[in-house]
Amino acid sequence: MVIEERRKQDRFLNLHNDDVLWANMIRANTDLLMMDRKEMTDNVLYDLLKMGVLDWEAPNDRLNQTTPAMRHSTAMMMRMLSRVLQLEAKVRSASCSSCMSQLTSF
Repeated sequence: MVIEERRKQDRFLNLHNDDVLWANMIRANTDLLMMDRKEMTDNVLYDLLKMGVLDWEAPNDRLNQTTPAMRHSTAMMMRMLSRVLQLEAKVRSASCSSCMSQLTSF
């Protein structure tokens, strides 16, 4: 398995629950930093996600004041958001290719 795919799919079964949350926050932080901001059109959602994710490079954005529930919901939201963005890209490319085939049939 490719390392990047393993990073995305690791369930951290060997960790305790609190550690799983932290591991998912690290993964969510990486995903948020790698996300194309052009795909994320909702600035409020982006700010809320950034608020819930640990940003290792900014000392003022630490996660130590958040609750486990906030970490859990943010980690789940990051997983769902990446799937939604993937599906939107598929639909966009499928609709573009069908538009192109309709245009070439004239």
